[in-house]
Amino acid sequence: MRVQFLFLFVFTNLIFSQNSPSLDKISSEKIIYTEKKIHVDMMNNIYYLSGSELSKNKKLFFSDFSLGDISNVDLFNPLKLKVWYKDYNTMVVLDNFLNEIVRVNFNNLNDLNEISHVSSSNENTMWVFDQLSMKIKKFDYIENSFVKGVEVLLTENIIDMNSNYNFLWVLTKNNFYMINYNGTIISESKNLGFNKVNFLKNNLLLTGSNNIYLFDIRDFTFQKINSEKLFIKDFFVINETLYIYDEDFLNKYLILTN
Repeated sequence: MRVQFLFLFVFTNLIFSQNSPSLDKISSEKIIYTEKKIHVDMMNNIYYLSGSELSKNKKLFFSDFSLGDISNVDLFNPLKLKVWYKDYNTMVVLDNFLNEIVRVNFNNLNDLNEISHVSSSNENTMWVFDQLSMKIKKFDYIENSFVKGVEVLLTENIIDMNSNYNFLWVLTKNNFYMINYNGTIISESKNLGFNKVNFLKNNLLLTGSNNIYLFDIRDFTFQKINSEKLFIKDFFVINETLYIYDEDFLNKYLILTN
């Protein structure tokens, strides 16, 4: 209860601060609807998604038409990309040349699983959310098995989740969770209308109601980022550069902090 009160108190008192971060638009490019730019890594490699095909710099390609369209690509570790096919309950791990390393079909495991979300963890593991058991679990894709004793039971489905090597951040309709690598909930608070979470160096960016917020994980405070009117369909972050899909354009912003 104390943590929940802190989240709400800080949100309502700091979110409209005059010293809030702001966005400086760098560029805007027209969206080509047959492909979507989904990531730009530290080496300025650009990843594109077009239905069932993933490409890197439009020179390296991966696709498996038997699995249909790609649902999600986790690019946290560019040496071990996770390509998720939700309709087929299947994940494919790729190397940095988009060659297949391993493939996991969750339908072939002993227990029934219906995975809706995936996110990188440490070593050869990843976080998955199983809608049948309503549990977040850690899966070892080399051993092809779940890590024993590491799971989190939820009471509602996930809207979004994202992780680095230390923590997993989870959004449900009503709650916002911080979970450590052992599967222990470190904090739980009310979701104040957010629908997507991503990283900005050591902090987080969250979107909700076509606004974007900076969350400082050191003191659990929110700040609304001052910006032009946005219609946020999707976004991703590289260092302090923010990419926002806004209607028919991909806009590139520099995040200015005080």
